[in-house]
Amino acid sequence: MALVCTEITEWIEEKVSKPVEEWEERQEQRCKKRPWYDPRRWLCWLVTILVKVVRWVVVTVGKWVVRTVCKIAAVVVEAVVEIVAGLWDVVVGIVTLDWRRILDGLLRIGLGLVLGALRLLRIALLGDTIDYIIEEINRERLRRYVRGLLEAKYDGDTLAEIKASIRLDHGAFGLRLHGTAYRTILDSETPSPREPDVPNLVVLHEQGAINLHELCGFEFPQGFWNRKRYKTLKKETVVGGGGGGEFDNPISADELDTYLDSRGARGPKFIVLPMRDGVLDTKVSTAAEKGRELALMLDFDQERREVTEAGHIVHTGSPTAQVNFFKDVIGRRDKTTAPAGATADLCHPVVVGVFRYTNTLRGLASNLHSSRCGLDGKNASGATFVDNLPDAIWKYVPIHELGHYFGLCHTDGVDRIMYSPKTNSWWRGWSIPRGLLNIYLQGEPTFTFGEAKETWDYVVAHFSPQCLGARPIIIEAAPAAPTATRHTSNQS
Repeated sequence: MALVCTEITEWIEEKVSKPVEEWEERQEQRCKKRPWYDPRRWLCWLVTILVKVVRWVVVTVGKWVVRTVCKIAAVVVEAVVEIVAGLWDVVVGIVTLDWRRILDGLLRIGLGLVLGALRLLRIALLGDTIDYIIEEINRERLRRYVRGLLEAKYDGDTLAEIKASIRLDHGAFGLRLHGTAYRTILDSETPSPREPDVPNLVVLHEQGAINLHELCGFEFPQGFWNRKRYKTLKKETVVGGGGGGEFDNPISADELDTYLDSRGARGPKFIVLPMRDGVLDTKVSTAAEKGRELALMLDFDQERREVTEAGHIVHTGSPTAQVNFFKDVIGRRDKTTAPAGATADLCHPVVVGVFRYTNTLRGLASNLHSSRCGLDGKNASGATFVDNLPDAIWKYVPIHELGHYFGLCHTDGVDRIMYSPKTNSWWRGWSIPRGLLNIYLQGEPTFTFGEAKETWDYVVAHFSPQCLGARPIIIEAAPAAPTATRHTSNQS
């Protein structure tokens, strides 16, 4: 719901502030055409300044009021949803004697209460208001920084078109990018390349290349804290009511055993997903919300891609293997063979939910070009991630990996989205006092102004001008040369 609040403030900037700002600009241009001693010019300037002040006060205060009211509502609704969902998990866990679900429910209730209370407290103590002021200042600073980058690289119509597209002068500033959030899927009916009469999943399971009991959510060999919310769906038609919520029609452990024991001859036909629909929605909306801190206005559609190779089901975490996965399964282009296509792919970010890695990775990114902070460039771009509980912590994994996609590196401190416990410290330097300040101001991990600048360094350096908003250059074909006419003369 936090994304809804952000989109409302962006709507105010687009529909209320932008038209007035454009009028102010035209008014100033008209004022400059008169001599300095012309009283009409003085009046023109006074009117323009008055409108600027009124517009700034109305829009800025209006956005703050809307943001505050919306955030209070969002915090309350989110806390209630988490508590109710946690209670449901506890009840179902007790009925089914599933201690894992009981513990998940208790954790969800506890986190919902604690985070809800902290977020309401920071709003009441004006932490959110101070954060809003800092955001407004940093947004204007970032506009100026991006303006300098663009004007150093582009000019003429190309520069003007890019500025208009990202709303550099007026409106909700940001690079608008449409991406796709994929989930890989397994299909119980896909035949094996080695034994065409036997399903591929059965053969891979028998070979030990995958553990289908784990991938269907019946075993947890990676431990309690690395469990995934895999989802199975029977292919049979289900006639039901029109109630809301996520559709479920899972297979049972006995049905899976029947499928495996009969080598696919018996048992239901089904598909397997690496995470539930709601889990993907949470991660994608978090990525869209936090991307705004980098002036990236991301939106995603959702698709599924079937995987049949063991290495595409259980990922090794190898950068080379991931690049091959992006090329073979997702259709991303290789910059060594199709550099223009690989650059065009950057304009369409992809994040792919996969089943698991062979190690304890939560996500892995492939950035196309090397970055200033030391990331090596890969031959194709994209990011993969897995599901993990609880969402309050792991919902930031896709946007963390997209940070790498846009050239960012790991950093210290749990208050930062780009923090990695594998390579960085949660306590080093000013991480602890900065984290305490973050609880008061933001209440969740964030990107910094410096990271926003680094992102735009990478974007301006490597993204095509068409991706930034410039119109494609149309090269008209030269007219065909007229066909020569040969004249012959009859000589007598």
